[in-house]
Amino acid sequence: MVRTVRQSWALYREAAKHLACGSSTLSKAPQIEDAEPAAIVRGRGCRVWDADGNEYIDFRNGLGPVTLGYGVPEIDRAITEQLGSGIVFGHPHPLEGEVARMLTEVIPCAQRVRFLKTGGEAVAACIKIARHSTGRELIVQCGYNGWLNNLGTGGPRPVGLVDSQAERGFPEGLRRCHLRLPWGNLPAWEETFAGHGRQIAAAVVACDYAEMERGREFLPAVRTLTRQHGTLLIMDEIVTGFRLAIGGAHEYFHFDPDMAVLAKGIANGMPLSAYVGRAELLESAKELGISSTYGGETLSLAAARAAITLYRDKQVIAHLWRAGRQFMEGTNQLFRRQGLAAELRGVPVCPAFSFASAGLATEFFGACYRHGVSLYTVPYVNWSHTDGDIAEALERIEAATKNLASSATRPS
Repeated sequence: MVRTVRQSWALYREAAKHLACGSSTLSKAPQIEDAEPAAIVRGRGCRVWDADGNEYIDFRNGLGPVTLGYGVPEIDRAITEQLGSGIVFGHPHPLEGEVARMLTEVIPCAQRVRFLKTGGEAVAACIKIARHSTGRELIVQCGYNGWLNNLGTGGPRPVGLVDSQAERGFPEGLRRCHLRLPWGNLPAWEETFAGHGRQIAAAVVACDYAEMERGREFLPAVRTLTRQHGTLLIMDEIVTGFRLAIGGAHEYFHFDPDMAVLAKGIANGMPLSAYVGRAELLESAKELGISSTYGGETLSLAAARAAITLYRDKQVIAHLWRAGRQFMEGTNQLFRRQGLAAELRGVPVCPAFSFASAGLATEFFGACYRHGVSLYTVPYVNWSHTDGDIAEALERIEAATKNLASSATRPS
């Protein structure tokens, strides 16, 4: 299959003369020259097209937020209809309260809701609330919670941030107020809480995608541990919300955090995040001065109302699990059949690729781009992926990987 991505790379290089880092989102910056599309110009359903006119079956989905698909009529109609009435006002619009009510009906821990624009700033809001509520300063973090509070050393980082020193640029005193603890290792948590429990204001937890099912025992145990020490539990549901379940990991694993943050998927790609939780905690945002001009922006809220309605009426979560399982099982069968040292691990709605080497990962992703499949380290399905789309994607991936180096070594 002969493809060129010259035009999209030319556009990217021209943009980089003015756009710092080449992209405002580091994980979107292209890495694989002559293969990866460097400029995407449109999408429809589960497919996107680059500036050279190449079509891709898309599993990046905006790095997660596009849970329903591109150009979904119900979402587009909701945005267009609201656009005719205005985008942002100097007083609350009824949509803000309506969407908040809808979220309290579908998110288990949500007694109250407030809106922001990104997941990272919503996590930061929850941290401020937790410090005020408890009178403590120390924060425990697990997983990647966004750059705004990536204060502790180590921990997982998404593509584009792997080689960054994200802990730089913060005062040392602030960094000392953040600890990192590993996913799934309860003894390490118990040891830390035994020594510092009465100083810990909150634990902020994002799930490990490759080891998601460990959350079944781990997360309820962390909930018990935090309660024992008077620590608030904040679930980072930025990815897991509207994927594992509408309410994310805390709904899927059956426990209630004190607060939770949702973002990707809440409005099918429109910029919106929500921090939700216990009424008295969310209401304290007023006295703490947590506020944003664009929190009640109506186009995103209109999209969210339409998205939540689709999730309720069309069994979207069940579809994501079914399509994700088809893709995950088919990809792993392909890897085994071709002897590739690679694997998709975790749960079908947000699995993670694991490769024996970085070189194999680059070869694999590059070959898939050349055959019209756009992948990410966490390949997401959306509601628009049909059985036929998944089958076609697997055929393209099989063709892409036939010439890759074989290895019987399993990934670590």
